[in-house]
Amino acid sequence: MSAATDLPFPRYVYKILSEEPPNPLPHTLPLTPLDKQDGFIHLSAGWRVPQTTALFFGTYTSIWLLRVDTEVARGEKARFEWGDPGCVHMYAQDETRWARMGDGIVVAVRKFDKEPGNEWEKALTGDEWLI
Repeated sequence: MSAATDLPFPRYVYKILSEEPPNPLPHTLPLTPLDKQDGFIHLSAGWRVPQTTALFFGTYTSIWLLRVDTEVARGEKARFEWGDPGCVHMYAQDETRWARMGDGIVVAVRKFDKEPGNEWEKALTGDEWLI
């Protein structure tokens, strides 16, 4: 399995947010501007979260991670594709509507903080929550 497209999808993938999601989570979360622009929901495998966070959220001192259950999402007609290694794209199977992400598909939410001047790779790498 040398190509990223050959890798199996993990049971859990993660959505990184710079703002706290609603609590309780609604049935369907609104799409981020980037997701709307690109036509899919951007997610990361757990091992990729530290690097993705560093690349796109480096100036933030707090982030929220949403743990997405890929099996539940597939049961609701979502499909997943690999982007760059560890980057996951979630689409609707029929491509005529967006895949739903919200309560039930998101099975956990956790806030992470880092001290100003520290790096996200250091703050997140090895965290057992990112399975």
